[in-house]
Amino acid sequence: MEEPEILIIHLNGEKVIDNCLNSIYKDDRMANVSLLFNQTTDNSIEVVKKKYTDAKIHITDKRMGFAEASNYLAKKSKSKYVIFLNNDTIVGKGWKSEMLKTLKKNKKCIAVQSKIRSYYQKDHFENAGAAGGFIDKYGYPFCRGRIFESVEKDKGQYNDEIRIFWGCGVSLLVDRKEFVRLGMFDESFFMYAEELDFCWRANNKEKEIWYSPKSVIYHMGSFSVKEEKINFKKEYLISRNHYLALMKNNPFPARLWLLLGKTMLELISLARFPIKRGLPFLMSFPYLIYYLISNHNKMHHHKITADVKKMIYPRSIALNHFIRNKKTFKDLYFA
Repeated sequence: MEEPEILIIHLNGEKVIDNCLNSIYKDDRMANVSLLFNQTTDNSIEVVKKKYTDAKIHITDKRMGFAEASNYLAKKSKSKYVIFLNNDTIVGKGWKSEMLKTLKKNKKCIAVQSKIRSYYQKDHFENAGAAGGFIDKYGYPFCRGRIFESVEKDKGQYNDEIRIFWGCGVSLLVDRKEFVRLGMFDESFFMYAEELDFCWRANNKEKEIWYSPKSVIYHMGSFSVKEEKINFKKEYLISRNHYLALMKNNPFPARLWLLLGKTMLELISLARFPIKRGLPFLMSFPYLIYYLISNHNKMHHHKITADVKKMIYPRSIALNHFIRNKKTFKDLYFA
């Protein structure tokens, strides 16, 4: 099936899922939508069944992480393309078709990210994804339009359709067969950075990720996390999973030097963010050691190609941002 299937994972929030689906069907009344109600306890299921009768519904009593839930829906799908879409989004006109256009015109492209603006400040980029993701040599992610907490106003400065290093799972079109062939999302990540890890693996296999500026969505940001009041767990998972992605996708012995360098940067950040960064960082180490030992045979032992190297920022984005005051992507003189 050529028409992309839109995959949405939903916990709670009747109004949120209603707004999301309303925008999808307003753009395309024949949209192919599948929802996974992830241990939902409010009236969201009833709302969807009553108002959106064409949507396919899956229900689980087991709480799944975003990675596992996304894989579940992708395996159920029969479509050639799937779109991972967060439930706390509003989609713009033609968002889906624009992503598909971008994918088809670029031969090696297997995934495309939308332009992601803030739901609350619609003329600004949103923290997650913004105008396409990149990483620095230590695996710290950043975006065109957002570096750490510095978020830019969208003035059209990133309206070029370009290849990016990673696409955000807030709105990500993927070739489903390639997604499965590359191992899908790593379910041990639970949530956060699973799309970074997947895109990194894709790059290492000479596949490409692109950004489609004419595909625009508006994102609330971490709606389910805020509702569940698991902000500390969020910080822990982000810290842990960025380490995992760095270790998984770099060859030995480079990963040892990168681990040392990243750890030094994390220790420096303890002085400024002792609670937000310190405790999650320290707590991530036992799991990191366990993962590296138990998955040693599955770790990538490839060389980093010149093509992938040029997509990675060769310096520390943290030092350039916090010490050298580089606030925007264009300040970096990169890509």
